[in-house]
Amino acid sequence: MAVYGPPGSADSDAPDVVIDAWNKMIVDQIGSRPASPILVADPANITNGQISSAVKWLGHPLEPLNCQDEEIAAELSDWGWAGRAELHNEYLEYGLVMRSDAAGQLRPKRFVATTELMEWWQVMAAHAPDYFVSRINDITGGTESFEGIFGRTVPQWGQLSVAQRTREFMRVMVGNGRSVPPSNSLNPDNVLFMSHPINGLDDLIYVVHFGSFPYAVRDGGQVRRARIEEIFAAEGVQYLFCRNADPAAAEGAYNQAFMIGTEAAPQFRKLAFANPLGMYMRSFGSGDMFFRGGVVPASWTRWSRGAQGTPQRLEFGPADNEDGFLDEVRLGQDVDSPILSGYQVAKRIEVGPLVVVGNATPIPGQDIKIISATPIGSIACGTAQDPRCRAIEAFKQEYDSRSRSVRTGMRGGPIG
Repeated sequence: MAVYGPPGSADSDAPDVVIDAWNKMIVDQIGSRPASPILVADPANITNGQISSAVKWLGHPLEPLNCQDEEIAAELSDWGWAGRAELHNEYLEYGLVMRSDAAGQLRPKRFVATTELMEWWQVMAAHAPDYFVSRINDITGGTESFEGIFGRTVPQWGQLSVAQRTREFMRVMVGNGRSVPPSNSLNPDNVLFMSHPINGLDDLIYVVHFGSFPYAVRDGGQVRRARIEEIFAAEGVQYLFCRNADPAAAEGAYNQAFMIGTEAAPQFRKLAFANPLGMYMRSFGSGDMFFRGGVVPASWTRWSRGAQGTPQRLEFGPADNEDGFLDEVRLGQDVDSPILSGYQVAKRIEVGPLVVVGNATPIPGQDIKIISATPIGSIACGTAQDPRCRAIEAFKQEYDSRSRSVRTGMRGGPIG
């Protein structure tokens, strides 16, 4: 019997074969990792389980902000498919819909973001191709056909093995980074689902599992809770500490694995991903965005691809038949207030999965995982020696080398 339904309950009529493949993928991912004392595969196995939003973070790319200033971080992150494929690694990917104004100038009309997990779309394509195409057309309003996307009829697709279908899905719809974009432009053009390799189901489960151990440090003869920085250092993954998602997700799990304020008698709570498992937009604030003398209209914020409380898609900005463009929006009411960028919209979106937590219980002594203490600030982010900063500097030089004449509005490549 399936444990998890479609992410966000967005595709509640998905065929059983898709649901079964999705659940197998989740079980395999959790089961492939060392057993955690608190993380369980089925939320129904947690006594008195309560849904929690303890695991969450802001969705803007942090690495370019660590390595450059905020203006450059926005320029690079807003740079169409290139910026998305290179930098959008916080489980939120976005693009800008560009439209021509009355003078024929191409300008940003809307911001579109997704937190949809690629693997859900993969199992739809592999096991229910007609249903997969219907989901695309539901989002885009188009009339795509499966053969038009994949160059194969549905019967021909069925003759391939599941592994072959999966490889074709990756080639056609996902690609491999910015240097190898997908052969079909539907996802780059419409931001259907996340495609950055870090934004996957495997990494989401990894980072929550990573934090789901009662790490502790011996300090002055006492045992204390570890700092998240110490946990990342002890596990040798310091580079993950310099993002929004990884330390926040790990800390959200760790706060259940070793509850705050229980050092004298350590306690933990069992933890599971809530049903349905997915990445959701937890909140979005536009109260500091001003358009023509007032706060931006509430109608500009449109959620979709999820039930209430679990949306996976956000469109922000005026519809095509409405007046205005996003580059008329300012962050503040002063004449010199900065113009809104896609990056600044992303910075106001909080994302994360929902989890289920159980009752607090004592941590068995043998489960406490003693690690070494490290000084506060021992992991330095954004240094000249950071390999990620060197890669972002090279990316910036590539951006700077492009003709400024092709950049318009909020510096984003067009979608839609």
